[in-house]
Amino acid sequence: MFPKLLSSQILIYNCILFFSFSLSVNYFVDFEIVNYVAYVLFHLTLVYLVFYFFNFYLIFLSFLYGIFFDVFLIDNISPHLISFLIFVALFYFTKKYLLNLSSNKVSFLIIFITLSMFLFEAIIANLQFNYPVNFENLFRLFTTTIILFFPSLLIFSKINKLSCFIL
Repeated sequence: MFPKLLSSQILIYNCILFFSFSLSVNYFVDFEIVNYVAYVLFHLTLVYLVFYFFNFYLIFLSFLYGIFFDVFLIDNISPHLISFLIFVALFYFTKKYLLNLSSNKVSFLIIFITLSMFLFEAIIANLQFNYPVNFENLFRLFTTTIILFFPSLLIFSKINKLSCFIL
């Protein structure tokens, strides 16, 4: 189990998670699209990582990133933490059914889960902290997700093929 956690694939995905997290919590006023792209890339990578490389360390990783996103973006702990942990828990309890799906269905499920996580985070922030649901930002996140989805899957498949040669 431990050598699997240190495989080059997992390290590359964790680097993508850390890099996209770092870019998304640092607000670039002139390049706002960088924040959207990094935020979407983080969510897509997390969902992809849970689907294809599920391990119990992902629960801990989702917990940490959820807390850090909440602290840096909202100054309160809850929306990201709850959505990440609910997603990982739901995947854990339904993984025997989800792993039987075809690759096309998994791809559409990944984009659906990513989009629903954005909506779920906005609803939780609204209910708990009275943050208004900004539909313009949600539209930008949804559009960025749809645009980045297939290129990110292509990059992820290249990472999977590349790391097979490295090991």
